[in-house]
Amino acid sequence: KSPLALIKRGLFGSKPKKDAAEKPIYGRIQSDTADFILKQKYRHLNFEEFYLCGPFAMIEALSDRLKSHGIAKEKIHYELFVTEVEQKEIKNVHTGKTKITVILDGEEASFEMDRQKRVLDAIMDEGMDPPYSCQGGICSSCMAQIEEGAATMVNNQILTDPEVKSGLVLTCQAHPTTPTLRVNYDEV
Repeated sequence: KSPLALIKRGLFGSKPKKDAAEKPIYGRIQSDTADFILKQKYRHLNFEEFYLCGPFAMIEALSDRLKSHGIAKEKIHYELFVTEVEQKEIKNVHTGKTKITVILDGEEASFEMDRQKRVLDAIMDEGMDPPYSCQGGICSSCMAQIEEGAATMVNNQILTDPEVKSGLVLTCQAHPTTPTLRVNYDEV
């Protein structure tokens, strides 16, 4: 089995399965996650091939880490998410500050953020652990429901127009456009 098969079975990923027998690992797969898979959690398994899918920086870091563990380059396969998107001009639209309220894992937190910053980045800077993966507007792991206020997305390759109109937003791509913004991760 490959780590990709383990991810598809729900052992790793951005959203937990409520009846999962094992606790999933959240967020972007980092180099230390590769160490954990190879040296601890699945040390008894001999992986023949490695399949990676994600943004360039993640693929590069994981490939380097796998090679440092003695994995041959030929055994590492990957598919890149295209995340280097030309950003829209945000100078005039995204000036000022927004008071943001975040509902995550049944808890509510409020803080002020700069509108030039993306919502996901601001939330993580506050020490919260929101779900995310690609950070390129492709995977929908960081999706949340806007309950108050508005935001614009730099890139969106997954949400349909009706979903956006209903208030769904990819927080990794969202810049607030109103004085207040309330996003709820728990309601998606």
